[in-house]
Order: sequence, then structure tokens, then C-alpha cells
Amino acid sequence: MWKNPKVWSLAIAETISWAGIFYLFPAMLMRWEAHFGWSRVELTFGFTGGLIISAGTSIFVGRLIDRGHGRTVLTLSAFMGGLLISMLPLVQHLWQFYLIWLLIGFTMAGCLYEPCFAFLTRVYYPEAKRPIIMVTLVAGFAGTLCFPLSSVIAENINWQASVWLFSLLICGLAVPLFWYGASSKPDQKDARPAIRQTPLRAVAIPLLKSRTFWCLVVAFACFSLNHSMIISHILPLLDSQGVSPGHAIVAASSIGAAQVLGRLVLVAVERHISMLLICIGSFIGLSLASIHLAFAGTATLILFLFVCLQGGSAGTGSIAKPTVTADLLGSANFGTISAMVSIAHMLGFAFGPGLSSLIWSFAGYTTVIKATGLLALVGMFGLFFAQKLSRT
Repeated sequence: MWKNPKVWSLAIAETISWAGIFYLFPAMLMRWEAHFGWSRVELTFGFTGGLIISAGTSIFVGRLIDRGHGRTVLTLSAFMGGLLISMLPLVQHLWQFYLIWLLIGFTMAGCLYEPCFAFLTRVYYPEAKRPIIMVTLVAGFAGTLCFPLSSVIAENINWQASVWLFSLLICGLAVPLFWYGASSKPDQKDARPAIRQTPLRAVAIPLLKSRTFWCLVVAFACFSLNHSMIISHILPLLDSQGVSPGHAIVAASSIGAAQVLGRLVLVAVERHISMLLICIGSFIGLSLASIHLAFAGTATLILFLFVCLQGGSAGTGSIAKPTVTADLLGSANFGTISAMVSIAHMLGFAFGPGLSSLIWSFAGYTTVIKATGLLALVGMFGLFFAQKLSRT
């Protein structure tokens, strides 16, 4: 698997797509606030709207992948995302900014982790865990790519040049890599009933009646809400805790590297520890990360521990999520099941930026940090109960 050029192509394409479509927003947030004159709350509502669209359309993307259209979905979504990103420097009114991000939401649903994981699970199951790990190991550097590169270009040229560069990288590099990487077909000897199309109603109704499903929904919504609230406001969050701008850029860039480190540790221990325990551990790590974030300005070591805990926990959790979902809810019709579970997961990402802005506007970033720590603990208990209910 590690020598499979198609999986490597998907990994690089995901890295560029995450950097240019997702991480570009937090990297540019403070610059857009200064350039456009709109409030931080107003700006993050655009990002939130796009992520809500992404969550709402993910189930239909899952159905398309179940029908064998993964290659077209991934490639076309990345291409449209790159084009839309290139329009951001042309914006003159807030409604135009919102419209672009709402449209970007459709492309997120089709080219970020969830559709890629569903495609890999469909093609490589029951050995999908390794290609998923491989993709996330590489794509974990998306933030490491985006924050310093966008900052250097914005400082030396302007923020518009940063946006256009990432648009070019997506359309010129990620798109052809998606087209090539997603050309794999399921091995017929491992063909499963999941490959056959099942009516959506037949999949959705039993799932919606499952208590295990709803516990997973709560758990993964809390997971993504925690990470989204922090990542989308990472620079102003660190600034509020007294971290210098230079150290803040380094810390924001290093969270991606910490994700990769966490995933490398996971590769070493995956045969000895269940994915469920690893996933529970990631929730504990996120709660500890929030504690360290609250004191990040007091010592470089504490800032370093925050980066390791936040990035490492997010990295291992993102790998464990599809495997835990398949283990607890089954692998048949996994594209649809994964999409339904991921709606809440993606809604967490969607509401995170706006929720952080609202809490900040009323109570400051200290309360935001307290909220993220609490969310991690709630998610941990949700996952624990999901595992218990799956055995009944």
C-alpha cells in the first residue's frame, strides 16, 4: 500500500485541497478583517454557511460514491473549489463573500476527507485502514503548508496573491492528482454487498432508530466542534493568551505536523490497541489540549504541549473515526452510513467558527477555551456509550 502511486496521489491532492479550501480561511481571517472592514463574526458566518452546505450535501455525495462515481466527484469538486477560491479577491460586498463560501461548501462535501475516506473504504475494504492512514499522514501537513506560505506571500506581496496561489495549486496540481488517484476499482474477489446500491430509505430508517448511531453522532459532533472552534480562530486565540505573532504562526503551522506525528504513533500501536480505545484517547487529549491552551502564553513548553495534544489527538481521531463507524454500525453501504454519521461531524466543523466568534464577542476567548475542553469530555462519554450499546 505504501508503494501505491494512486494512494500517494490522493494524499497529495488532499493536502493541497485542505490547505487551499479549508485552512486558507483561518490563515486569512485577521487580514480579511482588516482589509474588508467587516467584523470577525460576520466573516466567520460565511465559513460556517459553507460548512453547513457541506454537511447537508454529504449524504448525496456518499450515495454517488456508492454508485461508483467517486473519481468524478473528487475531481470536479476540487476544480470548482479552486475556481471559487480565486474569486475571493474580487469581492466587494459581504453578500458576495457569503455566496462564494456557500458555493465552496458544495465542493468541500466532494473533495475533502469524508468523500475520500468513503472512496478508499469502497475500493480497498477490508484493508482500507492503511490507505486512510497514508492519506491522513500526508494531508496532516495541510496546515503546515498553508499558514507559513500564505503569511510569507501576504507579507511580501498581498493576501490576494496568497489566495490566487492556492487556487492555482488546487486547479493545476490537486485536480489531475485526484483524477489519477481515484481511478482505482474495487477488487472483484473482495466484492461485498456494500457495492450494490441499496435504497436510501432502507439504509437510513434503521440507522436513525439506532441508539448507537446517535451516540456516535454526539461524539463526533463534539470532536469536530472542538477542533473547528480552535483551528478557525487559532491566531486570535493564541494572541489572546499572550503568545507573540511569530510564535503563533509557528504553533498554528505545527498543529498539522503534530497530527502526522500522532498518526505515526498510531501506525506503530494499531495492532496492539483497538481503534475504539485510540479514539477515546483522542478525546482525552483534546480536553488536555484546551487546558494547555489556557496557559499557552506563560511558557513555550506549555504552548508546545498544546500543539502536540491538539494536533496529535485530532490526527489520531480522524483516522479512527471511519474504522470505528464501520466496526459499530457495519461496513455495508458504508458510503451512505459514513455520510449520515458525518453530517453531525461536519455540522460541528460548520458551527465551530461562528460559535467561537459568538462566545468571544460576549465572553472572550477564555470562555471559548473552557467550552472546547467541555466538548471533548462530552464526546468521550458519547463514544463510550456507543460502544456499550453496540453490544446489546
